[in-house]
Amino acid sequence: MTGRTANFRQRSLDAHPRLSPERAILITEFYQANAGLYSTPVMRAKSFLHLCRHKTICIGDANSSSGERGPEPKLVPTFPELTCHSVEDLQILNSVPKPGIAWMTSAIRLYREKVIPYWRGRSLRDRLFAELPQDWHEAYTAGIFTEFMEQRAPGHTVLDDKIYRKGILDFKKAIAAAMAKLDFLQ
Repeated sequence: MTGRTANFRQRSLDAHPRLSPERAILITEFYQANAGLYSTPVMRAKSFLHLCRHKTICIGDANSSSGERGPEPKLVPTFPELTCHSVEDLQILNSVPKPGIAWMTSAIRLYREKVIPYWRGRSLRDRLFAELPQDWHEAYTAGIFTEFMEQRAPGHTVLDDKIYRKGILDFKKAIAAAMAKLDFLQ
């Protein structure tokens, strides 16, 4: 490991994970200003462009790497358009030693004043939950299962443990076999 890499690794290990309100505020302001103006795909694309134009870029010094999810190392964004956390959620995250994610008091205030009021009832989670049947809600409330986005970032998955029992080549073979069985003329 080079000195530069060792320094970068140590700085990353020393940084304390915290949640950043920056992305939540930017995405909320964009959606508030543009609600109803575009189709969902265009709205998502334009909101991404807005984030790219306004997000703080983490530029490290000569001994570190540039580019982080948030404005600083281990400063993690939230995704209120998918799941909007409550103030209570944020206070719990701020109080538990593990996973050790801190939340700043000013961020909780911003979430309470700007983010939560806008996304209540509008987040993907809220819209989906409103459509699910009562028996699903009862099973969920009983703890039989959890909703995926409550506990993981978008795109995070363990592939139903299949990736560990099979390899990518096995998946490719299974896909090829399934495609060979398709009858495109029917």
